[in-house]
Amino acid sequence: MRIVGGQHKGKRLKVSKKGLRPTKSIVREAIFDILSKGINNADVLDIFAGSGALGLEALSRGAKSCVFIEKTPKTLIKNINNTSSNSKIKIQVIKDDFRMGLKRFRKTKFDIIFLDPPYYKNYINKAIKLLVRYNLLKENTVIVAEHHSDEELILPDGLLVLKKKYYGDTAITFIVQNQNADYVGSKISAVSALLL
Repeated sequence: MRIVGGQHKGKRLKVSKKGLRPTKSIVREAIFDILSKGINNADVLDIFAGSGALGLEALSRGAKSCVFIEKTPKTLIKNINNTSSNSKIKIQVIKDDFRMGLKRFRKTKFDIIFLDPPYYKNYINKAIKLLVRYNLLKENTVIVAEHHSDEELILPDGLLVLKKKYYGDTAITFIVQNQNADYVGSKISAVSALLL
């Protein structure tokens, strides 16, 4: 697996032999095409980070910081060490369960939040609720949730689905706050319209 765009394009990422389901390159490329220029200077949160592919892709494309939450970060740390050459970029790895990890960042605001939990455990809905409860969303935050296409997302009041894309059994859902849907949607629509 490799980073597909930005400063570190082509750099190889290690993947643990068990327990991880890394986001495929074609899916990552589609995600970042949709997010487009919103990545530049973004503060990113990568929950269930696994190998770190999503957060590291964001950093490669111009994000200024990333917090990774991962219970077993051995592979993640190797990938960070292999790709992080810019000392100005802020990277933090939280070795913890997502519930405790998110609690530590109460009231910290992020521009882009990646969620890629194990399928069929309802972790994705629990994590989204905690993002709202702990006040981690800026006005224009985009939550990018990767989940099985059969899994139903139950969103707290105030959040809505801006866009959903399917890649085989994988669904990618882009979630924003209700009152900012038009603004966020207009920022990414020029690119995402091409991908519908």
